[in-house]
Amino acid sequence: MALKFAAAADTMGIDLGTSKCCAAVNRRNGIEAVALDYKGERLLPSFVSFDEKKPICGNLVIDRLRNFSNFTVFDSKRIIGRKMGDIVLEEIWPFGIIEKDGKIFMSVKKVNGKGCVSAEEVAAILLKKVKEESEKFQGKKLADVVITVPAAFTKAQKDATIEAAKLAGFKEVKLLPEPIAAAFAYFINRPIPNNSTVLLFDLGGGTLDVCIFKIINDQICIISNTGDSKLGGRDFDTILINHFKNQLSTKYNITLLSKRNYQMMTTCQKIKETLSVMDKSL
Repeated sequence: MALKFAAAADTMGIDLGTSKCCAAVNRRNGIEAVALDYKGERLLPSFVSFDEKKPICGNLVIDRLRNFSNFTVFDSKRIIGRKMGDIVLEEIWPFGIIEKDGKIFMSVKKVNGKGCVSAEEVAAILLKKVKEESEKFQGKKLADVVITVPAAFTKAQKDATIEAAKLAGFKEVKLLPEPIAAAFAYFINRPIPNNSTVLLFDLGGGTLDVCIFKIINDQICIISNTGDSKLGGRDFDTILINHFKNQLSTKYNITLLSKRNYQMMTTCQKIKETLSVMDKSL
């Protein structure tokens, strides 16, 4: 698979993830990831809040989630390009899902009152933030982008992602299936013997992708790639949230207040991300 642009130096790559985004640019010493969040982290949580005149995103939104959850949208990748019947509603979502003239919108509180925003608009806000931070890092404008998308994305979902990228200010947009992107990354970092067949299992924040590829004369030959765009790390979060809610209710007769749900959500995410092999805590 070959991707060509008029000026490679003005091209960037973005993983527009369900839970987090990351980006890379071409530097003199090779490809380098960009620090995207205000804490200097390379992963930008895919959370957008409308509690200010200009939408904000990332860890800043998560830090304020307890008090501004009604202004916040996340998991937009599970909504973008879908029909109402294809969307699995999540209990933890602080926003509503409505349909207008055949198009899906998220009902969310804004600084000037309640309003609606599409998943494409939310994705565009995230992509614009990534674009701006990457341009600061590069010291120049970046017009073209390669965005990874789940293998199971439909044409409608791909078209919606391209629309979001255009709204964010990109001129030329290429889409690359996430498992193939993962295969490229795996191959670059590891020498693989010729004629090897590799099964790559890519479990992301919101999607699961699987890719089978073969190495022939130092080239990656994709045999098959598929996935499930409704299964990912977020589903493990939900299992943990329900488990602890049940424990609090049955053992301690405690019912969480709605604003505490998001503290529970972020705590469960940290538990998942810091799993260890210890039998018990010290």
